[in-house]
Amino acid sequence: MNVFLKEWKRGVKPFVLWGLGIAFLILAAMMKFRGVVGTESGALTGMLSAFPKPVLAMLGMAETNIETYGGFFSVLQFYAMVVICCYAVYLGAVSVLRETIDKTYEFLFTKPCGRSHILSMKLLSGFAWLTLICLLNGAFSYLAPAVYNIDNTIADTMPLFLVAVYLVALLLYALSAMLAVVVPGAERAIRVSYTVFLGWYALSVLFDLDTRFESVRPFTPLKYFRAGELLEGWLHPGYATVVLVSIVICMAVACTGFQRKDLTAVS
Repeated sequence: MNVFLKEWKRGVKPFVLWGLGIAFLILAAMMKFRGVVGTESGALTGMLSAFPKPVLAMLGMAETNIETYGGFFSVLQFYAMVVICCYAVYLGAVSVLRETIDKTYEFLFTKPCGRSHILSMKLLSGFAWLTLICLLNGAFSYLAPAVYNIDNTIADTMPLFLVAVYLVALLLYALSAMLAVVVPGAERAIRVSYTVFLGWYALSVLFDLDTRFESVRPFTPLKYFRAGELLEGWLHPGYATVVLVSIVICMAVACTGFQRKDLTAVS
């Protein structure tokens, strides 16, 4: 438990910074939506139609109408997912690599605690911080419309968006923890984790460009839970199962591989 508390205290400052980022993103976006509502109907859609589809896909706007609250919120949660996933990569990598990077492994791992116990406490701390930032995302998502007097027409389906963000972030958290164990070198492991995430993002853009790219969906978790399906009140059970099973596998590999990991490998 002392390991958990130590990791928890270390995570306060990063959480505050990332949490402020999420709060600013949601509140600023809702303020922008008030301006969208005030424009002539169809004006913004007409303006966006002039943009090339690849640009709209990169912005997460290829399959939504942001003049409706549901469409706008789905784009906003896509951005929130990107931010939270970056935080998840940080948490997963740091949970495994902090002592190696700080060169404090000789102090921690000579204590009368097994590696598995130490890693599980560190991963539990990261899981707690990730859960908190997802709850913060949910709190501000419900608070912001009330603050700006926006009619929340999708209050019933909003939890599905929040669950979708949480599941994808957990998957990336578990994957980054596993990569931090199996990839030699701390810096290289972190780079690989962020590269995987960028690959997911690139595939999500490709997926939005044309319905013919539907076959790439299983390889891009950012599109496991599509905005249109969530707005209809449907969280894809197949992909939810894939995410949960993948999380368990990644955590199992991370915990077993950590027993044999060379803790001196930094570069």
